[in-house]
Amino acid sequence: TGRPVLRGVDLTLRRGELVAVLGPSGCGKTTLGDLLLGLLRPDGGVVHRAPGLAPWRFQKLYQDPPSAFAPWQTMRQALRDLGRLHGIAWAAFEALAERLRLAPVLFDRRPDAMSGGELQRFAILRTLAVEPVFLFADEPTSRLDPLTQQEVAMHLRALVSERNLSLLLVTHDAAIAQTLADRVIRLDQGKIDEL
Repeated sequence: TGRPVLRGVDLTLRRGELVAVLGPSGCGKTTLGDLLLGLLRPDGGVVHRAPGLAPWRFQKLYQDPPSAFAPWQTMRQALRDLGRLHGIAWAAFEALAERLRLAPVLFDRRPDAMSGGELQRFAILRTLAVEPVFLFADEPTSRLDPLTQQEVAMHLRALVSERNLSLLLVTHDAAIAQTLADRVIRLDQGKIDEL
C-alpha cells in the first residue's frame, strides 16, 4: 500500500533482557524483529546492532517447528551438521537437551515422530547451541497446547537469564508477556507504546 509498517520506532534491548511485543496481526511485530536481525533493511532511520559479532550470533526462533527441520534427518543428524558448521561439541547439545528436558531417545527420531512441544524444544536447543547474543522468538508457543506453552515460555525466560542474551518475544498471549517479560511493549499502527 506504500504506507510504512513502522514509524518513529525507538527501542533498545539490553543483554539479559526479555522484551515482549504485543499487537494485532499485521501491525509490524515480525518486521521489527527481522529489522533487528538484519534480515530486512529499513527504508529510513538506522538499526544499531552490537558491533563485531558474526551474523549467526543473531537468531530467530520460528513459530512452526516442523518447518525448521529437514524431514528426512533425525535430530542427531541435524545437530551433528550444525556442530560441524559451528564447531560445537556434542556435549553442548547433550547439556542443553538435559536442561530442556529432552530425553536422549529423541535424538534418533525424525520430526514427524515427535510432538509439537518436543520439536519446539529442539528448535530452542539448536538456536541456543550457537550461543546467540540476540534471539527473536516469533510466536514460539502459538501452536502448542497450554501446558507446553507455559513450559516452553519458562525455559526461554530461564535461558535469557542464564545466558545473558537479549530476547524479543512476539506473542498474542498477554498473560505470558506479563509473566515473563522484563518489559512489555505494544505495537499498533507502526508505533510502540511501553506498557
